[in-house]
Amino acid sequence: MLSEIKVKNFAIIEDIEVKFSPNMTVLTGQTGAGKSLIIDAISLLLGARADLDMIRYGETESTIIATFNNLSELTLEMINNLGYDFKDEIIITRVISNSGKNTIKVNNQTITLNQLKQIGLYLGDIHVQHDTYRLINKDNYLSFLDDYKEKTFLNHYNTYQVKRLKYLEAIKKYNECLKKSKDLSNKQEFLEFQKEELENLALEEDIDTKLESEIEKLSNFDKIFTSLNEAYQYLSDDGLNLDSLYEAASNLGKIKEYDSDYASYNETLLDSYYQIEEVRSALYKAKDALDFDPDYLDELQSRLYEINKIKEKYKMSVKELIKYLEDITLELSLITNFDEAILELKNDIIKKHQELVKCANNLRSYRVKQARLCENAIVKECKELDLEHTKFEIIFNEVDLTDPFNSSVFLDNGIDVVDFYISFNVGEPVKPLSKVASGGELSRIMLAFKTIYLEKNPLSFMVFDEIDSGVSGVTARKIAMKMHEVALHTQVLAITHLPQVAAIADRQLYILKEEENNRTKTLVKELSYDERITEIAIMLSGLELSEGILQTAKMMLDSFKR
Repeated sequence: MLSEIKVKNFAIIEDIEVKFSPNMTVLTGQTGAGKSLIIDAISLLLGARADLDMIRYGETESTIIATFNNLSELTLEMINNLGYDFKDEIIITRVISNSGKNTIKVNNQTITLNQLKQIGLYLGDIHVQHDTYRLINKDNYLSFLDDYKEKTFLNHYNTYQVKRLKYLEAIKKYNECLKKSKDLSNKQEFLEFQKEELENLALEEDIDTKLESEIEKLSNFDKIFTSLNEAYQYLSDDGLNLDSLYEAASNLGKIKEYDSDYASYNETLLDSYYQIEEVRSALYKAKDALDFDPDYLDELQSRLYEINKIKEKYKMSVKELIKYLEDITLELSLITNFDEAILELKNDIIKKHQELVKCANNLRSYRVKQARLCENAIVKECKELDLEHTKFEIIFNEVDLTDPFNSSVFLDNGIDVVDFYISFNVGEPVKPLSKVASGGELSRIMLAFKTIYLEKNPLSFMVFDEIDSGVSGVTARKIAMKMHEVALHTQVLAITHLPQVAAIADRQLYILKEEENNRTKTLVKELSYDERITEIAIMLSGLELSEGILQTAKMMLDSFKR
């Protein structure tokens, strides 16, 4: 249970400390006095997001501390399963600072907001005023069936999420492949033209440089032939007698052993003889091999022209053109192989779709089962809340799961869209809840849902912020009795303007505000028996209190005394 809360510098709350008791406590008082602020403070301790506007004007931080004790073994077990080691008492501290350095501590251990939310799920639940209107928006209806603390549901839900993610990834890959296939097919003709154009050039690395060199030689054929021929003639002329050079070397060879200089001269003359002979022979072969073919020169020049034209067209070097030809050849190969790739991706989608459909149907089966139980429970609870002729049905959408490529039917939380249909009168057919329920009926149905929720999920405490709005008379008494029935198993804190609810509570706290030093602040006062009579009388008739009204208030309070 929530045994105590301390709130400091929170909106118009300056510094209050409120102790709570088991069973049922009501908070009453004038509108705007700060009743809902206390509930807001409790919400922050269960993981609600903080706002800097919550800090009291003129202060730098707001502090909220709450103590929870006498927790059930199940509650402690579930919380400790999150990785904690709490025994019996849990103290939560939350500090909101206008510097942005907010802190959250549980038993002096610093935790994150998400960790606090996880703990809060097992401590309590808060119904605030706008929650009732969730019943007129069918987008919220699945949340009444789904229990994220129940292992079977979580198993179905998490499996669906994993399978859906894999299925959507397969769909994405398939669509990307189709798009690429279409894009490539559209430019296939262009790529084939480029491929043929480049292949016809028979490109090889540095071919342009080689062609330029060959053309340069052929263009200067006469000059090269004349120079080679004259050089050869000079080496072959009688004036340069190679035989004499050889004989001189031979003579020096005969005496080389007598002087090292003779040996050196002999070697030099022999080297010169062989080198000159080698050059003379090479020149002969070179001039003999020279052949001028004007057609061949034209052919080389034409080829170089085409290569240079392509280089300019593509803005690439020969090396880059060779690489580009390899790339488009591969791309064209992919185009022809896309049918096989697409078929493989199709088969993958079909397989993953079958797996996802199975998971989606498992999740739906679980929800249908919960829906049938919920229908019976709601009808039962409504009868106890003065809605004796209630008929309630949870209608599931029809969905076609036969098309593996229709991913739109797989929503974030399953394939299910549900609507609540209800009838409150004998002989009337069920119709959408959002269209036929009045404010008072919505309040009672929401209380019914909360009661059912608590039966499945025992919590330490439950907060009702004006869940009884829109009702009066006998109905108000029945709502009061239902809330007190819940309080037999779970601590209940309720904000109310109904005297019936205030009278049935085990304890009544009066919330008021006063001015001090030109500032408004909220105060909390526990009412005594006599003070409760007066407050209940005021709730019955306003500020004009007659003896009869006071007596009625006393009778009402006494009738609920246990």
